[in-house]
Amino acid sequence: MVDTRSGFWVPIAVALFTLAGAIVAAANHGGRDGTLSHVFHVAAQPAAFLLPVMGVLLICGEWSQRTTLTTFTLVPSRKRVIAAKFGASLIVSTVALVACLLFTLLCASLLGHATGGVGSLSLQVIAQGWVFLVAGMVMGLAFGAAILVSAPAIVAYLLLPAVWDAVVGNINGLAGLARWLDSSVTLAPLTQQAMSGTQWAHALVTFAVWIGIPTAIGWARISSGDID
Repeated sequence: MVDTRSGFWVPIAVALFTLAGAIVAAANHGGRDGTLSHVFHVAAQPAAFLLPVMGVLLICGEWSQRTTLTTFTLVPSRKRVIAAKFGASLIVSTVALVACLLFTLLCASLLGHATGGVGSLSLQVIAQGWVFLVAGMVMGLAFGAAILVSAPAIVAYLLLPAVWDAVVGNINGLAGLARWLDSSVTLAPLTQQAMSGTQWAHALVTFAVWIGIPTAIGWARISSGDID
């Protein structure tokens, strides 16, 4: 994941933007809004935006770097290779969560002067934050598997949910359905509060469509496609 030029710089960018987000959130308006919950929500956004790019590159790099023949010769089971990449995504997402928490605690403690102190983060919100980051990275992994070319996969990941909301969300009678699949709406509460059952239902539907469908397409392409 990190042995290419892009793979080297993307994690650095994630760390820098996460730190910048935490600093801005903690110091915003003289620090009056610098609670742990507020800073954590803001700090997690850059990682959630950039980690999917790593997920795309993790899959597509095999084809763009022309290492597929070597990889699948050494490990003929394509299922094992895809599972290993999924496992690597979980590890990186967990590291990103730890970085978000450390930056949140540091910046909120040093710069946050909210009335009543910096507050606290519940274990549920922290766990939801992990789900938030994992979902983003796995979504990138899924789009990369479905398309197998880095640039189109990144564009599709960034644009399809937005186009869905812009087009379907403005059609009378379908606006309610569109909100169930608008990841910017359904996944936002993961880093803000303990989610209700309805909010979890919205999130799970989003996962099923934006992760499940590309994963199914990608699995069919990788498991049965020719490798050269």
